[in-house]
Amino acid sequence: MPLPRITNKRQFVQGLLIAAALLLPFASISGNPFLRMDIDKMTLFLAGMPLRIDQFYLLLLVILLFVVSFLLVTAVLGRVWCGWLCPQTVFNDLAELLGRTSRKQVSPAVARVSEHFFALVVASLGAFNLFCWFMSPRQAASNLLHFSDHQAMFYTFLLLTLLGYLNLILVKRSFCHSYCPYGRFQTALMDAGTLNLTFLEESRDRCLRCNACIKTCPMGIDIRTGFQVECIGCGRCIDACRGVMERRPDGFGLIDYRFGTVKGTGFRMGNTTIALLTATLVLTGALVWGVVNRSETAFAVQRVATADSRTLPDGSVAFPWRAIIGNRSEKSRVYSLRIAGEPSGRVELLGQTRDITIAANQHRDVIFMIHIPRNSTPPAKILLELVSDGRPTATVSVSP
Repeated sequence: MPLPRITNKRQFVQGLLIAAALLLPFASISGNPFLRMDIDKMTLFLAGMPLRIDQFYLLLLVILLFVVSFLLVTAVLGRVWCGWLCPQTVFNDLAELLGRTSRKQVSPAVARVSEHFFALVVASLGAFNLFCWFMSPRQAASNLLHFSDHQAMFYTFLLLTLLGYLNLILVKRSFCHSYCPYGRFQTALMDAGTLNLTFLEESRDRCLRCNACIKTCPMGIDIRTGFQVECIGCGRCIDACRGVMERRPDGFGLIDYRFGTVKGTGFRMGNTTIALLTATLVLTGALVWGVVNRSETAFAVQRVATADSRTLPDGSVAFPWRAIIGNRSEKSRVYSLRIAGEPSGRVELLGQTRDITIAANQHRDVIFMIHIPRNSTPPAKILLELVSDGRPTATVSVSP
């Protein structure tokens, strides 16, 4: 009776990852990118919600959540990350699949040329896709087509394509085998319930010593000798063993995924997994709270260091200031600057302090003057208000 295979499931998962990487840069919510670190706007779009660089604490939470979530996946799935989800593995598997398909249909010489062609195509798509996580695909394509105006980007694209091509043609699995530190790192995070690819010790006596598992292993290891840090958990040895054993009466595979190392052990959370899961939930909650309660307006005021105060003909003095106003909302808004309360000495604001229009998710610098009448003592503090739709949205205290 044919035994189930792992390869089809792995390829399905990898296909989903490739589709997500290619399509997510085109996805949008309410006109905003679904997920992008937009360099021009200095904004991280997270599920369509803009988080500007001045909201650094939220960006920090995103980074911490990504790191801790990755550690949690490592503690639960172990080296399965390497064999199923790692970009290095996904790109190599894709290139091998395309090369294998071409070898079945054309002569060996043409197949060798096709292998290099497919590697170049995959590398160039990967390089272009990388740009699309930092700018819109339309802008990335336009910049590359008009390469004379964007030479730095164009040469970066060529460099990334070359590195990707050499990786798929020359480096291949040797990076995983000899250079990638993840295997050593994952070993330190192994928990009582970590998923392992293992040779089932309870059925060792049924092994035929056919070496099918060794021949199919992309890392060239022998899974029968126990845990090895070079194993990427891809599951090819599972299919190879099942292909041999299914031809025997009451045959079953001798290699499988298993939580822990003992027969009958189901998924369970050890101390490492519990700690990482707790940290993930706490960071997720903090990020959600921060995004929901974030201010829709950024407001900062600073003295113009390159300009001195001005003495006007009537003897009054005007001090130049700069207001940085950011509109984090999803629609254009009109702002005004004013002094809160009733400042003594008829202190007033001069310049463009009204009808300041700022588009959605944009910011603007506004130069204005704080005017102090002649023979008046300026107050120690002035409270500046940013007003939109008739109500204050932010305040800043300054010393004139």
